[in-house]
Amino acid sequence: MSPPDVVPVVIYDAPAARSQGCACGCGGHHQGEGGEPQAAVNLEIEARALALTLEEAFPGRVKVEYINVLKDPRGPALPQTALLCSLAYPAPLVYINGQGRFAGALPVERILEEVGKILEGI
Repeated sequence: MSPPDVVPVVIYDAPAARSQGCACGCGGHHQGEGGEPQAAVNLEIEARALALTLEEAFPGRVKVEYINVLKDPRGPALPQTALLCSLAYPAPLVYINGQGRFAGALPVERILEEVGKILEGI
């Protein structure tokens, strides 16, 4: 199997809704998990920084997307929304090349390693 031309890295996040309850229908359990409004902004900025780091390491070979499943219109239909709302895994969920790889953080060095392995065809 040959390596892909572009490796997608998708970060799924479910920050707390600003009003009562969570938009995913979970009853608002995200409160107390770093669910302040600025937590979502910080993660989105971290995702942008990750995108810049990956672009520097692998020019034109990686596409990073940040999805707030509570605001994105695709959110209700995404299986990642159900995972986040089930509390099975902490936000964020990091998917690389369509596979769930990390939960609870953006480990930049490990993401770089994973993407490098995929691009090398390992």
